[in-house]
Amino acid sequence: MSYPHFIAIDGSSWEEQAHPVAIAWSMADGQIKTTLIQPEDDWDDWDIALQDLHGINPDTLYQLGETVWSVIRELENDLEQPHLYADEADRANEMLEKLYEACNRDVSFDVSDCRDVLSEGVPQPEEMNYLPCDDRVRQMLLAWADENRSE
Repeated sequence: MSYPHFIAIDGSSWEEQAHPVAIAWSMADGQIKTTLIQPEDDWDDWDIALQDLHGINPDTLYQLGETVWSVIRELENDLEQPHLYADEADRANEMLEKLYEACNRDVSFDVSDCRDVLSEGVPQPEEMNYLPCDDRVRQMLLAWADENRSE
């Protein structure tokens, strides 16, 4: 079974100046990759309430996070299709643009709402906001597998 590529990104806050702190995506075989993202020097936005929610603090990002360039390179190497599906497409696009802008590049793929390929089984965005990005990708994969089991 070949899966669509799903993506979810945790941000530093819900504000316009938010930056990505963690990213997860699925591969065609259903595996999930996830990584923390080391902040760029000018990424200083932070919401302590989201820190409590996802359990990630700035020190952890600096110590364990991957550079923006490393994240982009790995994501692009893993994609077999130039299209991704997200639990919240607008938010994912905003966070991806931040990543790519940091490397002076344009986003190299399209992102749509996961509900374009899933008719049911995925919680609404408000409910998904309380899950870490890798759990959100897992929810989308499980829903897709459940709907496409007989095919």
